[in-house]
Amino acid sequence: MTSPLPPVVFVHVHYPDIWREMAADLAAAFDRPFGLVLTASCRTTSLVRPQTPHLCFVHEIQVENRGRDVLPFLIALNRLDLTFDIGLKLHTKHSEHHDSGDDWRRFLTRSLLAGDGNPDALALMERLPVLGLMAPAAHLLPLDRRIGLNGPALAALAPRIGLSGDLAAIEKLFFAAGTMFWFRRAALARFRDLDDLFEAERRQTDGTAAHAAERLFAAAVEHAGFVAASMDAVPVLRVLGEGAAPLPDKASLAAIAQAEANKDNPFTSPVSALLRRHRWLLVAAHHASARLPYPLWRLARRLFRLVATR
Repeated sequence: MTSPLPPVVFVHVHYPDIWREMAADLAAAFDRPFGLVLTASCRTTSLVRPQTPHLCFVHEIQVENRGRDVLPFLIALNRLDLTFDIGLKLHTKHSEHHDSGDDWRRFLTRSLLAGDGNPDALALMERLPVLGLMAPAAHLLPLDRRIGLNGPALAALAPRIGLSGDLAAIEKLFFAAGTMFWFRRAALARFRDLDDLFEAERRQTDGTAAHAAERLFAAAVEHAGFVAASMDAVPVLRVLGEGAAPLPDKASLAAIAQAEANKDNPFTSPVSALLRRHRWLLVAAHHASARLPYPLWRLARRLFRLVATR
């Protein structure tokens, strides 16, 4: 059943050239009304619009360059007077630290937009009210050994959104890697009044409030009484609730979501795997990125990749 409220797509545009491609993807994905909220910092030209008759409104907000894509999303989510139930969070992910950054972004967005004019994730969330978040395929991942340098940021953020700041407990959770996902607005109700946690941008590679929020969105959704799943579960979830069959309860849906989640992320690089195994290397990379001149940091990063992949 289609919701009477159009979904709203939130996109943080840090790279306008990438947004042009994403705008075309959005136009092709929807044969039904949807709204669009664009956040951007330090821009001088108007952002392009998806060329589609199904776009029913656009809000454009200029924000400071702080909090990566997360703080702009929260600002838009909480300060605009929008009436909607289901939203989609995207951003112009570039991932300069990753050799396949553009391919990674396309994988994320196209996984979330998959469907024949009505994205599969959106259709499922409209049919299954207990679904609170849908992550891209292969991107609902265990937090075990993925906390990295984010311990202090997680400990600061978790209590503010109603979660325990115990890192041992957090490591047992799952997260939506890449910070792109479909979400139910009610499931993110606790993400309010958090601006003070977000640091100024200094090319940090880890350890910020934005990195912490990435690791807690799915946990907050489940704490609010909803289920977080990934697009891997679509084939199974699609048949639930059809016809006269009763809707599954939360426990059954959560079990399916966990069983179907593909934990083998194809974009986990050898470098990332090495950093997760050796925390001291992660600490060194973090400090180098913050202190070295950018050209020198890029050279050091390339050399490290070369060594790590041998």
